[in-house]
Amino acid sequence: MIKFFRNIRQRLLSENKLSKYLLYAIGEIVLVVIGILIALQINNWNEGRKLENDKLKLMRNLKKELSINKESFEDYFLGIQKNNSQLNKVINFSAGTIELPTDSLRNYISNLIYPIDLSILNSVQEEAISAGKFEILSDSLKHKLSILKDYTESRSEIDEKRKGVILNKNREVTDLILSLSAFPDIPERFYVQPPTAMHPDFIKSDDELVNLIKSSKTYSIIFQIYYLSITDQLWVKYGLLGQTNETIELIENELNEK
Repeated sequence: MIKFFRNIRQRLLSENKLSKYLLYAIGEIVLVVIGILIALQINNWNEGRKLENDKLKLMRNLKKELSINKESFEDYFLGIQKNNSQLNKVINFSAGTIELPTDSLRNYISNLIYPIDLSILNSVQEEAISAGKFEILSDSLKHKLSILKDYTESRSEIDEKRKGVILNKNREVTDLILSLSAFPDIPERFYVQPPTAMHPDFIKSDDELVNLIKSSKTYSIIFQIYYLSITDQLWVKYGLLGQTNETIELIENELNEK
C-alpha cells in the first residue's frame, strides 16, 4: 500500500503536476489523520469495554461476598435473639417478676455469654480499593458500600465493649460465670480437648443458685451483659443486615440495567 502511494507521488512530480500533487498530499494526510482517529476510537472502545467488564465482575463479586455476609447476619441474629430472650427471663426472675423452674433457670443461665463470633467478609471491597478499582463503581453504590463499612466498624466497637465487660479487670463477670456454671453446651464434634470438670467450690445447689441470681449484684452484672447484647442484636438487624440487603438490591438493579 505504501509503495502504491509512493508511485503515485513520483508520477505526479515527474509530470510537473504540482497542484494535483499538493491535493493528493493533503488527501493522504487527511487519510492518515482519519486512520489515527479510527485507531484511537477503537482503542477507547476496547478500554471502555474492558473497564465495563471489570465493573461487572467487581459488582458480581461484591454481591457474592455480601450474600455470604447476609447469611451470617441472619444466622447470628437468630442465635443472639434466642439468647437474649432467655437472658430477659433470667433478669425478670432475678427482679422477682416471674418464676422459673430451676432446670430452665440453669439452662438459660448457661447462655449468659453468647458464644458465637460474627465473621464479616470484606476482602473484595478492600482489594478493589487497594487496586484503584473502587472508583469504577457508580456513585450510589460507592456511597452504599461506604455506609455499610461505617456500620461494620461501629458494630465492631459495640462487640469490643461487650467483650470488655466480660474480661473486666476486677473479674466480676468471670467469677459470676464460674459461680453460675454459665457455660454453653458445645457439641462433642467441636471438642479439641477433653471437657474440663467444674471445681466443687463453684457447684451450686438449687437454693444457692436461686439466691445468687436474685442478688442485686448478680442482677447488675447480667443486666449490663444483656444491654450490650441487645444493642448488638439491634445493630446487626437494623444496621448490618438492613444495609446489606439494600446494597445487594442496588447491585442487582444496576446489573439488570446492563
